[in-house]
Amino acid sequence: MNKFICCNSLKNITDKSVKSYQRGGDNKMNSEFRDSENIVLKSRKVLLRPFIREDVEKRLEWKPYPDPLYFHYNMPEMTEDQKEAWYLKRKSDLCALWLSIDDMGGQLVGFICLYKIEPKTKTAWVGIYLGYEFIDQGMGTDAMLTLLRYYFGEMQFELLFLDVASHNKRAIRCYQKCGFEFIRKKYSDHDPRMNIDIFGDERFKEVRGYFIKEGKRVLVEFDEMETSKESWIKTKMSFVG
Repeated sequence: MNKFICCNSLKNITDKSVKSYQRGGDNKMNSEFRDSENIVLKSRKVLLRPFIREDVEKRLEWKPYPDPLYFHYNMPEMTEDQKEAWYLKRKSDLCALWLSIDDMGGQLVGFICLYKIEPKTKTAWVGIYLGYEFIDQGMGTDAMLTLLRYYFGEMQFELLFLDVASHNKRAIRCYQKCGFEFIRKKYSDHDPRMNIDIFGDERFKEVRGYFIKEGKRVLVEFDEMETSKESWIKTKMSFVG
């Protein structure tokens, strides 16, 4: 659930996936519609470019999110082998397109990813992540609109989906501004890395309503959203106007 923006557990990285990328023979991921190493998308505030190994080091230099609700966005300390594995896992995903987000000064500010890409149905899911010091500056909205232009334009896809924690109102406003509309509510396991007492800690009383208990499990509420090529055209025209 919204796996893109979280620091996926390093133990899930297999030697098989890493070796597959290193061989290069299996890395023809959806080659009929794009070569990720040649993508450079410019906009007013940001530039989307290929995700490279050096970006892992740059991300580790970002300031951490101070809110415990978003601790799972922060990168843990890593060995060199873990850094390499974290990078190669993403580059070896045959159904995903990872792009780095730079500001206009060339500083890495985030990542955006298309995943579960299905060329036959012309659908995919999207996730976006910005470093803490780069939020609330319009760069997330600009990056998403830039990707949508490529997705519905050059790629000629038809539908794009995402899910977002229902308590993350800032992200939801961004997605709505980009033309995404609510589909349904759903629940997913609370990320164990957050290690916070949602129901006992008074700091979280305002968001408690977005969490439920099922036995020993804690589930968090998500909004599933979608946008279409038609909606994107309307959104694009509203920004032009």
